[in-house]
Amino acid sequence: RRDGATARRRRRTIDQRRERGFGSERNRAATRTATNAWENRARGFTSRSNDGAFANDEREGDGGDEGRRGGAWEDDELERVSKILARRGTCSRREAERLIEDGRVLVDGETIELGFKARANARIEITGEGTRWLREKLTVIVNKPPGYVSNLPAEGEIAAAACVEPRNAWMRAMEGTPMDDLKRVTRDVSSFNVCGRLDKDSRGLLILTEDGALARSVIGGNGVLKKYVVTTDADVRESHMRSLNGRVQLDGVELLPMNVQRLGHGSRTLEFNLREGKNRQIRRVCEKFGLRVVDLHRVQIGDVQIGDLPEGAWRLMSEREVRELRELEFE
Repeated sequence: RRDGATARRRRRTIDQRRERGFGSERNRAATRTATNAWENRARGFTSRSNDGAFANDEREGDGGDEGRRGGAWEDDELERVSKILARRGTCSRREAERLIEDGRVLVDGETIELGFKARANARIEITGEGTRWLREKLTVIVNKPPGYVSNLPAEGEIAAAACVEPRNAWMRAMEGTPMDDLKRVTRDVSSFNVCGRLDKDSRGLLILTEDGALARSVIGGNGVLKKYVVTTDADVRESHMRSLNGRVQLDGVELLPMNVQRLGHGSRTLEFNLREGKNRQIRRVCEKFGLRVVDLHRVQIGDVQIGDLPEGAWRLMSEREVRELRELEFE
């Protein structure tokens, strides 16, 4: 009996230690506080009361908000503000993080810090300075010549960005453009990112931008139209057209439907309209059906057209073109 009583006392002691310890459910619950003041309010808490407990904040709503459970927001209903801004198309996540670090983002009127979380429908504002910083981001259109690589040139190769210099500026399309913008582009073109690469042997419309939201819209997999004029080494027959406009696979993966038209009866010139861009997709598809591409010219991305921009020249994208490309994110 003595041994049994000792064992029971030992079990009670262990259980009490577990309950009092840091890993106990009671203490874990006590440490589940929000990481900042706004999250405290979003989850239904105010500051500590005199007895050390948390009180529900009735000022934050009438208890009928969709998504609230027991006066608090669940953890999975909060997400990083940088992610919310990117999804809304305001800017990219990297740009949002830069703005937050600089103190230029407000949630419900309060400046936030990096890593801050909020509800998806939260009132998020960017200060005037932050808005100007985003608006000042520039986008360049280059008519890439064949033989230039889109980016990351190997030894002996030339990047398309090398075309962006003062003597290649197509001023006819940039009347009224501030000279400071032109100087900034040619002074540091390395800060611009390529949106939608062209292979070395291809030519035509290439977009370089500082605008993260625009880049996401173009290359984010949302099916932006890209139009190409392609010349082959042989006449294109009706059987070719049926194959090109049918179901096509590359590397065992079925491609999105392509809209391919012949430019002239019995012509060797085709117009490809694509909403995806696999590596060397047009060249590989043509080879699959017995055609070899001898010239590939991209003439349009979204509603932006290359127009009369000479080969090797560049121009700044207009505000209207930027706005239309950004809006494609939400179509």
